Amino acid sequence: MIQKQQSRTISLHDLARLAEGRVVGDGSVLLSGVASAHDAGPGQLTFLSGAKNYAAYLELLKNSKAAAVIAPEDAPELGLPSLRLKNPYFGLVKALNFFFPFERPDYSLHPTAFVSEHAEVDSTASVGPQAVVEEGAIVEAGAVISAHAYIGRNARIGQNTLVHPGVRILADCIVGNNCIIHANAVIGSDGFGFTPHQGRQLKVPQVGNVVVEDDVEIGACVTVDRGALVSTVIGAGTKIDNMVHIAHNVQIGKNCVIVAQVGISGSTILEDEVTLAGQVGTVGHVRVGKGTTVAARGVVTSDVAPGSFVSGFPLKPHSEERKILASLRKLPDLIKKVRELEKMLEGNENK
Repeated sequence: MIQKQQSRTISLHDLARLAEGRVVGDGSVLLSGVASAHDAGPGQLTFLSGAKNYAAYLELLKNSKAAAVIAPEDAPELGLPSLRLKNPYFGLVKALNFFFPFERPDYSLHPTAFVSEHAEVDSTASVGPQAVVEEGAIVEAGAVISAHAYIGRNARIGQNTLVHPGVRILADCIVGNNCIIHANAVIGSDGFGFTPHQGRQLKVPQVGNVVVEDDVEIGACVTVDRGALVSTVIGAGTKIDNMVHIAHNVQIGKNCVIVAQVGISGSTILEDEVTLAGQVGTVGHVRVGKGTTVAARGVVTSDVAPGSFVSGFPLKPHSEERKILASLRKLPDLIKKVRELEKMLEGNENK
């Protein structure tokens, strides 16, 4: 483990109570940390996520020094005490939260921070070294503004939200409660709005803002543009990976998942529970229906019905796209056979 674990111990039985799982084997075994099966030492807990490679994992566990393992309900006998759950990742989350509790910064207002006399910072919030909180900004209870972060004029940071180093939350933008904004994200940059005038591109002022609702996590180096006239909205519970760009006026619903390097063009609407896999792109002014998944590198060029699973460019049902890709692999052989048939036909015609 790279991150230092806390000096804490818990029995497998007590961890099972936290995770609402069941114990197979000795529940009294005492656990002092979490590690991979390769690296686990005496007293440490390891993890098995699924059934794809049980045989290989069983072999690995034979040589592991781990004291116990988190495993799915349907896993076979694993040779050491186990915590069984329908969703083993839930057990892993509980274990990691126990052994790696969040360490709240011990500063309140760091002496090198700049906080405007016209800003409101709750007495339980933290503002780190060389961070800036501008005039009219509000930082609510329990929020953490890390080193070199910038909170613009009239912006609001909700309760218990964690703003990592180097984040820029620009003027008038609103971030809800219990959010996490990772390093160097920019919330509220100008939308890309220009109009041609007398041979040059004239900038259209972007006078909207960004609203990030509760329980949202935004990855490192994400950029979210403010709306031109309205709010760009990130719905509650949505999780956004690193290096994503969200353009002006985009409306993202609740509990969406947006994976790395996605680009969402202006005025796109994602309904609730949409998943965009890596490097997906959208054109502007399209709607993606609730519960839809767009597979990696898909390009959304028109509206997508709710509950779809689509991929490719242009988008097709994912099952159809897979058949097309499988057929393309056979194309060289098909071309070769066609040429052979053409030669045979030419030969017959010359007789």
